[in-house]
Amino acid sequence: MRFSLVALIVISATALVGTGATIGVVDYFAGDLPSIDAIQTANLIQTTRILDRNGNLIEALYHENRTVVPLSKISVKLQRATIDTEDRTFYANSGVDYRRLLIAIVYDLTHRTGTLGGSTITEQVVKNDVLDTTEAQSRTISRKFRELLLAEEMERRYTKQQILELYLNSINYGNGAYGAEAAAETYFHVHASELSWAQASFLAGLPQAPSDYDPFGTPDQLDAAKVRWREVLDGMVAVGDLSGSAADTIYAGDLLTRMLTLHKSLAIAHNPLTAHFVDYIVAYIKQRYGDVALYEGGLTITTTLDLSTQAMADKWVKSGVRTYAKRGVNTGAMLVMNPSDGEILAMVGSADYNNAAIRGQINLTGTDPLGWRGVGSSFKVYTYGAALQAGLVTPASLLNDSTSVIGGHSFSDWDGKHEGFITLRTALAQSRNLPALWTYSSEGGDRVVSFMHNLGVTAPIQTPDGVATTLGPDAISMTEHLAAYSAFDNGGYRVAAHAVLRVTDSSAKVLEALDANAGRVSVVSPELGYMMTDLLRGPVKLYLGGLGARPVAGKSGTTEAYTGSIFIGYTPDLAVAASLMHIDAGASCNSGYAYLATTFPPSGWQCPTSVLFGENVGVSVWKPFLEEYYSSHAWPAFWAQPAGVVSRQVCSYDGGYVSSGGYNEIFLRGVGEPRYPCGANPYPGEQPYVPPAPPAPAPSPSPH
Repeated sequence: MRFSLVALIVISATALVGTGATIGVVDYFAGDLPSIDAIQTANLIQTTRILDRNGNLIEALYHENRTVVPLSKISVKLQRATIDTEDRTFYANSGVDYRRLLIAIVYDLTHRTGTLGGSTITEQVVKNDVLDTTEAQSRTISRKFRELLLAEEMERRYTKQQILELYLNSINYGNGAYGAEAAAETYFHVHASELSWAQASFLAGLPQAPSDYDPFGTPDQLDAAKVRWREVLDGMVAVGDLSGSAADTIYAGDLLTRMLTLHKSLAIAHNPLTAHFVDYIVAYIKQRYGDVALYEGGLTITTTLDLSTQAMADKWVKSGVRTYAKRGVNTGAMLVMNPSDGEILAMVGSADYNNAAIRGQINLTGTDPLGWRGVGSSFKVYTYGAALQAGLVTPASLLNDSTSVIGGHSFSDWDGKHEGFITLRTALAQSRNLPALWTYSSEGGDRVVSFMHNLGVTAPIQTPDGVATTLGPDAISMTEHLAAYSAFDNGGYRVAAHAVLRVTDSSAKVLEALDANAGRVSVVSPELGYMMTDLLRGPVKLYLGGLGARPVAGKSGTTEAYTGSIFIGYTPDLAVAASLMHIDAGASCNSGYAYLATTFPPSGWQCPTSVLFGENVGVSVWKPFLEEYYSSHAWPAFWAQPAGVVSRQVCSYDGGYVSSGGYNEIFLRGVGEPRYPCGANPYPGEQPYVPPAPPAPAPSPSPH
């Protein structure tokens, strides 16, 4: 009955064309028809694309995968194939093909089905892009009547080219692809402008029933897609756009084989290589612009990430996990950034994003507190940096590596040995614990924590008065930790991690762009930054072989009971932090080394490995990454020594100044220079200073 009534309405409407009644009806139903621009911008949701810094696609985000392109950028072959398949009288009809509609009604009535479509391209545009979703899905006489009248009115207001452009940008091609550009990319990885006759004819058949004609689905769906493709080709032959032999050649070709092979070779939608970084970007864009803009706004998000550097970082994290698997290591992380402005070049949040057993989706680079970890002795830079800044010590100061009891608590070093009194430079290079503990004790925790926070580390310190804080037990963000180290590298400026270079909307309007100088604040002097860098070259020279001859600075960190090990450092143009550890998904520690946790209860999150030092991470992960990176990038020049850093000759007895017979050390001019002569400041128990005997005078020359 519904179809009969539709037929009656169509006949009545046709008879009334030109009358005042028709004008009134049209005005009633079509008066709120939006402009073509409004349809494109308001109703067509578009895909957001996340790109690396070089324009390479990282991931597409969408509710409907769509990129709107002008008709001039859609292959004429697809235009012809679509018209041949969906609406052969498109350029001749007035928006409604009454003859075709009548044939469809008769067919549906006689076959007691509603499967033979009679809608033109214009009617489909009305249904998909003008009517709201509820009305479009309804099967009522009023909806169909409104669709017919709106189609006629659309034809009067818009050109055929505009209507076809809207149709080809809005129609569903299956597999999440809406519009010709997304369909071309989804099925063939080409632009819509590049489609061949074979590709165009295949795509033209999908909109009729995209879920039924899914070439990536079940064998039955693939077979149905092949049958539909043949129907489209036959239709194109019937109207003369293809010859019969050309259609046969196309159908017998390897289009589907190549398409399926390419589809199987592609990474899954949320590529584990970049998944942690994408999560970070998604959280940022959601917070700043909201869900609708993210998934429907057609944003282009150009990020700081470099995909080649990302792949390199991921490779060496996985290599480190394999190397130390027998010691219980099962995951790790790496962060690479530009120390000048905090641009993130690589972010590896775990060894395997999809491995729930290692809590793989937690980002161990610490972009949120969930992934914060202890950093071990790499914390000592804050202790020494604060003391050097205050003029309490110099690189030549002799520090206590002899007395184990501090404030009633007994401490030991990693090797159980004592080296007496050693210079700050030696203590930092060898990562001796007692000298750092005594320095922290003498200067006070508030000074150290304030220095750390001023560099940009926001983590709260649980017991700042406790000297053990200098050994790095507190959980902090690797990202903030690396950014803080970067201040020593870049001349003393605090930087924050940045992941986005630019965001543009679907019309290419720039919504935001990174200003590298915005918020640039000097937090330590260039002189102190240079001195810390010079001191941090010591661990590199000691443990990382050939890198010691390069402009490389770094520090290791090992947490108690080997629950995590880190190596962190930089060159003049690259800052890198890498870590290895064991993490279990459950509450219990299953590394096989839980018994090493003697002062805390082991857990899945705090789970000891076998002996694993930060230096091991440096040798097996950090160093080979840096070497590979600089195999394709030029090594930068060494840091320039600021005028405020001076060289003085001091003695090894107590670090006091001498005129000769000592060794050269660098100092901060004024506040950091040695203030006493050699021998004036012996450490407790040291033998009295005996100046070296003056050199014997040279014998007088013979009179002959």
